Amino acid sequence: MIRKFGLYFSGLVLALMLPACEKNVDIEPPTAIDAAAGFSTRQDVDAALVGCYNSLQSPNYHGLRFFLFGDLYTDNVIHTGTFPSFAQIANKAILPDNVEVTNMWNQAYSGINRCNNVIASAPNISDPAFNNAAAVAEARCLRAFHYMSLLSYFGGSETGFNKGGGLGLPIIQRPTLSPADAAPQARATEDDVWTFILADLDNAIANLPNAVGTGRLNKRAATALKARAHLYRGEWAAAEAAANEVITTGGYTLVPGATYTDLYLKKNSSEAIWELQFDANNTNQIAFFFYPTSAGGRNEVSASAGLRTAHTAGDVRLPVNVIAAGSLANKTQKYSRIAGDDNVIMVRLAEMYLIRAEARLAQNKVTEALEDLNVITARANSGAETSTDVATILDRIVLERRLEFAHEGAHRYFDLRRLNRLSTIGITQTFRNLWPLPQREVLTSEGVITQNPGY
Repeated sequence: MIRKFGLYFSGLVLALMLPACEKNVDIEPPTAIDAAAGFSTRQDVDAALVGCYNSLQSPNYHGLRFFLFGDLYTDNVIHTGTFPSFAQIANKAILPDNVEVTNMWNQAYSGINRCNNVIASAPNISDPAFNNAAAVAEARCLRAFHYMSLLSYFGGSETGFNKGGGLGLPIIQRPTLSPADAAPQARATEDDVWTFILADLDNAIANLPNAVGTGRLNKRAATALKARAHLYRGEWAAAEAAANEVITTGGYTLVPGATYTDLYLKKNSSEAIWELQFDANNTNQIAFFFYPTSAGGRNEVSASAGLRTAHTAGDVRLPVNVIAAGSLANKTQKYSRIAGDDNVIMVRLAEMYLIRAEARLAQNKVTEALEDLNVITARANSGAETSTDVATILDRIVLERRLEFAHEGAHRYFDLRRLNRLSTIGITQTFRNLWPLPQREVLTSEGVITQNPGY
């Protein structure tokens, strides 16, 4: 199958990247390294780690599609362009042969394969200047992120995550260095995938330093991802503990409401826990797909009217999420560089406050939940929440998450999935709560990989 060849090839010739994050490595990386000979020094492994981050930068992944489609599938973004594959997503009628789905899946598994190469190679490096355990931990943290990304779209159950009997993914732990390594693997259970993700994150937390380099994962970022994983699984005490650790010991601070646009117009703010780095040599397509032709874009997507009206008057996020008028009306300020060098925020401190708020609320810690929630409402100038009714507070948390993270990952889709609220945006065929696996992946596996029911 296509992915079989792709993973085999990437095992033999690991495409490392044009040098995104180049300021964090000590060498000038080549464009490709032969896996049989390229992992003999610490410089080789660090270059391979840079290549692991590069896999995220693809326009089929966090360079555009992965996080955009979560908003396009819900009620934050509308389709204003001509791509039929985008229209399927906007219309909530995705077909298994949708090329966007195929490309997202393949790119994520390519990233997993790059991580597996590092995980297999790093322990063999004998160099006093090289921290083998930290290199493995960084790759395992990235691998956990890939699997969590895939599971959020393609796995779980129709009613959310961690409900029992959920569908998982093929778990691939070894680098693809031969045709045998590329043989199709059956889907594991959802619970098995989560166990795998959490084991990788625990290893990362145990072995990563508190600070690495700009754009690189560290102990705090791994802890933040663990908080997100526990939130999705409804494991409230664990989610609260992980988010609390990041908030209280991470050294991050919220960007003030008066300069809220600095989160996006500048790079690597005090709020960013993990920010994917883009530059002139490593670009994304985000602003290009949002912005109109008059501004050099293709006008494929726009912010929805519903997203605009969900804000209250005076909310500092409104002009950032939805530009009010002019040639850029209904576009976003979060990505404004048509050249494609906007960074992409993967995790930031505001998410930790809202995770801790929801986790505390679920444990009936109402006062503490309101305190966390209102840290975010105060910064946004969206009006404090004063109700002590649990259902009302949860609705407000969901709303604040929508407004805070619009155009910034697939948070809206994943929130509605995990809370079993997709019917509120018109998805009445519950099998569509999960996306279909790529048809080619299913067909070429000759029955080894099964499709999600209903597709």
